Amino acid sequence: AIDKGTSGAAELERIVLADPALTANILRVANSSFHGGGSKQTTTVKGAIMTLGEKSIRSIAVSVWVQSLVQQSQTSPSFSASRFSEHSMFVGFLSKYLLSVASKNRGAKSAWNADEIFAAGVLHDLGIALVASLDPGLYDHILRQAQADSTDLNVAFHSTFGKPVQSLAVIALERWKLPKMFVDALLGYSDPLNAASEVDALCCVNLADNLALNSGYSFCDWPVKVSLNEEIINRVGLDPESIPEVLELTSRHT
Repeated sequence: AIDKGTSGAAELERIVLADPALTANILRVANSSFHGGGSKQTTTVKGAIMTLGEKSIRSIAVSVWVQSLVQQSQTSPSFSASRFSEHSMFVGFLSKYLLSVASKNRGAKSAWNADEIFAAGVLHDLGIALVASLDPGLYDHILRQAQADSTDLNVAFHSTFGKPVQSLAVIALERWKLPKMFVDALLGYSDPLNAASEVDALCCVNLADNLALNSGYSFCDWPVKVSLNEEIINRVGLDPESIPEVLELTSRHT
């Protein structure tokens, strides 16, 4: 409805109110500290739409939908939907925070707003959930390989097939006719410095994912350690000494 450009606030309010989970999440985000939530609370969906804007509403809707898709799908018994959701939400919140850091400390510019980069972070590992849902046997194989190598499932998938697991998610997003920015995010976040556009935003998602893996917010049962790219850290403008505090803040929000 938003992409068609024909729906006003009243129509969007009607659509949101038809989904209790979406209603609750939009009200929660509108009143969160990430949006300067103070003493005056937003108590109506119409007020939340006015506070957040249509692009943010769309991104929150996509995030909630994908999370529910993962939770409800018939996946491999080895796949933990709760751990996957926790990892995805952690990366989403941290990506959003890092974009504000990059904007403040490095003057970073992005056509994506805070909630769009949050949604991009939530979607970044969608390919893994699709493998677990569509081919549980393959997921279990990749899981065993990743555990044997003490690495991430994305790395294990790439070493097996010679292509990133994000390629599966891109096909899905295009079939679902989701906004192009989410496709661009999936294609670019693993190598953001060579992306054609939105380098600063993609660096935020990349750094958020790697920090999540290193801090125990992985969806693996074993420790995963990845090297942090200093050029990406500098591009974001994150003070390395502030990382523990930033991770604690993100953990509370997650």
